[in-house]
Amino acid sequence: MTAFTRRSAMTMAAGSLAVGSLAAGSLATGASAAPLHRCEDLIDSIGVNVHLGHGGSPYVERFAACAAALDELGLRHLRDDIVLTGGEPAGQFARIAALAERGYRFSLVFYDGLTPGPRVPPERFAEFAGWAGGGLVVAEGGNEPPIAGRPDLPRLSADHQAALFRAVRADARHRSVRVAGPSYIQGNVAAAQDLAAVVDLANIHAYPGAEHPETSGGGSLARFVAAARPVFGPAPVIATENGYHTALATGSAHLPVSEGIRARYIPRLLLWSYLQGVRRTYLYELISSFDHGDGDPESRFGLLAHDGRPTPGFAALRSLVRLFGGGEAAGAPFAGAVEVAAPAATPDLVAARFARRDGAVLVPVWLGLDGWDRRSRAPRPDAPPRAVEIRLSQQPRALRLHRFADDGSVSVHALPPDRRVPLQVTDRLGVLEVL
Repeated sequence: MTAFTRRSAMTMAAGSLAVGSLAAGSLATGASAAPLHRCEDLIDSIGVNVHLGHGGSPYVERFAACAAALDELGLRHLRDDIVLTGGEPAGQFARIAALAERGYRFSLVFYDGLTPGPRVPPERFAEFAGWAGGGLVVAEGGNEPPIAGRPDLPRLSADHQAALFRAVRADARHRSVRVAGPSYIQGNVAAAQDLAAVVDLANIHAYPGAEHPETSGGGSLARFVAAARPVFGPAPVIATENGYHTALATGSAHLPVSEGIRARYIPRLLLWSYLQGVRRTYLYELISSFDHGDGDPESRFGLLAHDGRPTPGFAALRSLVRLFGGGEAAGAPFAGAVEVAAPAATPDLVAARFARRDGAVLVPVWLGLDGWDRRSRAPRPDAPPRAVEIRLSQQPRALRLHRFADDGSVSVHALPPDRRVPLQVTDRLGVLEVL
């Protein structure tokens, strides 16, 4: 993570949703049907960055509290960088193995020596994988290597990546581990060599800056992906860093948002990334590693503040995971078709359908609008809600509407179990639960 805005961006605008149907679990806009989505796939697509090898950080000094916070979130995917200084990696891998025993799975960064910190030799892959106690699922190339700085650096980065790929493929015990490319950012992406033959996964750091998750501007997700294609070819994409910071006094080019706007954006960002085909998005980060004040972005990325206090963003993420991952098995699953009807002049409407393990159908719906004034560093006035009607082909047993708020809370409203469900949609996520 650096203090600059990552803007190489890719765009897949939601477009105008007039009358679309969600039949057999899939969303259709007009005549074009989208694929079925499963709640467990969404949950599996969410991860968070940690720093278990950074001595003096909350991750080390308060490891038990960090582990408890992870358990509370309900996620199972973590990203960390391998640290080869001081008493590490023995202590770091002891913590990784302890979390692996509890079911957590890791993407680990193998530094290439082009950024600060010791190079992690690819030849030691089998050793590190063994130390991880079965928790390693992704071996990742260098973190944001500054290869545009010298003509020889793109080749050095590529050589390290090729060596890592060979080492993983040569280890019969860990062949299920996938290899992700280096996370090139900004002008370094264009300087990179073609690595398509030595990656399983394309790697992006898709920070929108202070833009909203669905932006088609400089921070758009589509541009990040498009910029990575010449480097990684058609490989599936993971975003090993993404998120927002709340350092409102910063002079950095990576602009902030407020705590409330971040809580509004995080569920939308994760749903949007999943719906646009990003295999996994690792939020940056679990707990702020530093506390250098409101002028320092690195002190304000944490879902937990440096002192361990949960932020509204933490609460919003926890609520999203619990809603999509929970539910009690009761009665037959809802098998009817679902149709989302809205006026043609609703270009920012985003909707999808997810099938939950208990048979419920979840319909997340929101307006992909910009809620933050970057110049004044204050929330914009709320846009007027827009009318949408959810139409069901059969009578539901029950309907509940979950509305996410900027303080991280979620209100739940029981609705009449009708086949036509009128909703007022805003840029705060709403999820219709159909039972």
